[in-house]
Amino acid sequence: MAAKPLPPRPLPEQLVVVAFTNAYEQLPWPDRAPSAEGDFFVVMADSKDVSVPLRTIEWLTLSTPVALGPGVSRIDYKATDNTLSKRRVEAPVVVKGTHYSVVFLQQPGLLVQDELTRTLNCPLNLDCLIAICFIADLINKIPLPPIRLIVLVVAVLALVALGFVVVAIRAAFAGVPEPKPLSTDTNGVPIVVVPGVSVPQGLPLANVRAEDQTIALQTVKEIYWLIKQVAAG
Repeated sequence: MAAKPLPPRPLPEQLVVVAFTNAYEQLPWPDRAPSAEGDFFVVMADSKDVSVPLRTIEWLTLSTPVALGPGVSRIDYKATDNTLSKRRVEAPVVVKGTHYSVVFLQQPGLLVQDELTRTLNCPLNLDCLIAICFIADLINKIPLPPIRLIVLVVAVLALVALGFVVVAIRAAFAGVPEPKPLSTDTNGVPIVVVPGVSVPQGLPLANVRAEDQTIALQTVKEIYWLIKQVAAG
């Protein structure tokens, strides 16, 4: 006797979620285009016949089923950003009294965040350090302390101005991608501002381009080493 075929599954069996769900906001939204509606999946059943037993499952949040038309409904879902390795959850959904599960797989974001943290924590470039030591040596050769202090202040201001110039030059190049951080979660790794001083929270900034933050931190390190070398001389 032939086996009775199983009825078609009314909803997806597996969904893949991006690691950073708001990454699309990095680009300007097209003019006159409707706003993004978020992520959802379709269930081939009336909304009154669909229920979600668990609305929140670890990093995933599901919404109440909404009717799209006769015999068709949708369930919106929202995932938190994933700054670690790939992860998965199973979401139970009841359709017409039958229990189903939808597997959600979220892509890993660990490599992206590790690279961001590594870049922000990069020590001062060797060429810059050599130039800073040379400038400090010239300042230390000035015999009068008041003039030496004035020259040091001028040098610090020049380094700050140089940082702004570098940022402006980078922004002038067409086609150079300079995204903002996709997430400010550094997985517990503090950002080093200057040697011996780190910030466990507050960096990176969410609304400042990552490259600009790197240049700013490098400028702060240049000023630190200049003052340190002049004081040691």
